[in-house]
Amino acid sequence: MAQVQEQAATAELTFDTFEGEEYREQLYRYDNCATGVVSVDDFTDDHVQYYRETGYLVIQQVFTPAEIEEALAGYVDLVIGTYPDFRGVQFEAASKKYVRTLSPKQQLDCVRKMQRFVDWEPRLNAMAWHPKLQMVVRRLLEAEPELFADQALSKPPGIGREKPWHQDHAFFNLPMGTPIVGTWTALDPATLENGCMHVKPGTHKEGPVVHFRRRDWQICDDHLDLNRDVAVPLPPGGVLFFDGLMHHGTPANRSESRRRALQFHFIPAGTEHIEQDERMAVFGSEGKEVEC
Repeated sequence: MAQVQEQAATAELTFDTFEGEEYREQLYRYDNCATGVVSVDDFTDDHVQYYRETGYLVIQQVFTPAEIEEALAGYVDLVIGTYPDFRGVQFEAASKKYVRTLSPKQQLDCVRKMQRFVDWEPRLNAMAWHPKLQMVVRRLLEAEPELFADQALSKPPGIGREKPWHQDHAFFNLPMGTPIVGTWTALDPATLENGCMHVKPGTHKEGPVVHFRRRDWQICDDHLDLNRDVAVPLPPGGVLFFDGLMHHGTPANRSESRRRALQFHFIPAGTEHIEQDERMAVFGSEGKEVEC
């Protein structure tokens, strides 16, 4: 009977399909860090132009400490099962052998990501539609925003794996040329040690890049310009705004600190979707003279 119960529990957990394989440390640089705008109150047309040119913008203070505390409470409730029917939690592959022996709160340090949670958790839904965030998104998008994707991204201490360099549009069934504004909000301090975001300025202007299934769905390591790397450490409540074609990635978390973030992607309201094969015809390698 105990074995049957354990198997039932096994079926309820979802794990990352990629393992935390080793990667070359030089794929990420740590000698050039973004600073950005201090607060939303300082945001001007000059920063809109900066975003157009570089593909990203950092604002250090968008959400208050109280709002971050509320968001973290919502995040925790989703993980520990406050909403029993929510199935959007994905655990790190590295935790497969032991996560089921942990209490729900201990499992917080095994989560890789959550997605499609805005209809379940009102505190996180409020983060997506916060007036200050939306003001910036609307100006960067130059259209009325529609929420296309919602994710909470975590790098647990010690086991949070790398997310290799990629373009987010490579994951989205949206027409080429669709403006996509991603927002990445730090819930914990995002540091050089625990896997903060890294971006390559200007790459959003170079169009779609073929992706390969290696350590993830990613740009080939050998196709990267390793000199174009800006690390983006953020305090809780800070936000990185970035273009859907911006090359970005995050190294593994080998520290003892948590690194949790909310990521939302916005598109112009009413944008039509495309089929997956249309997307793969652009971002996939099949039928192209390119290898990795």
